[in-house]
Amino acid sequence: MGLSPLIVDQIVDLIVDLIASAKRWQRLAQDLPATTTARTALLTICLVAGFSGLSAFAAGSWVATAPALRVSMAERESLSVPLLPPASVRAGEIHSVIWRFEAPPGATLKGRLCQADDCVAVATMRGRSRALAGLPATQPLRFHFSLDQPQQQAVVVRGIQLIVNYL
Repeated sequence: MGLSPLIVDQIVDLIVDLIASAKRWQRLAQDLPATTTARTALLTICLVAGFSGLSAFAAGSWVATAPALRVSMAERESLSVPLLPPASVRAGEIHSVIWRFEAPPGATLKGRLCQADDCVAVATMRGRSRALAGLPATQPLRFHFSLDQPQQQAVVVRGIQLIVNYL
């Protein structure tokens, strides 16, 4: 069995961030005089981070799913169950989120992914965002859905999945 597209996207994001961070550190180290302790320290940090599984750049990720959700009103949102991190996640800040869900063909929904009062619009059934970056990775998130048009027939949203990448 191969990796899911969401996991592949997550890995690509981490690699891109790692490369950008490594380039910034390298430029900083090169700007320092060759004999300084600071330059030696920065280069050592880069080497240690590279050989320790890159833990300095990405603490990890967690995945949560929610049961199907019936959305029946335009004026009132339907909320998913809280999407919780596993107990092993005791600290960290959100770096990015990746989501997916399924809605019947032709269904038009308004969606948001929220942690307390901080939300990001969920305009497509698959997506990613860094709009929640900096929020605690230890707190639950919820999907909020409503019908796009009043009098529209109720919609069942299925396959709700969330990946939270945190630092």
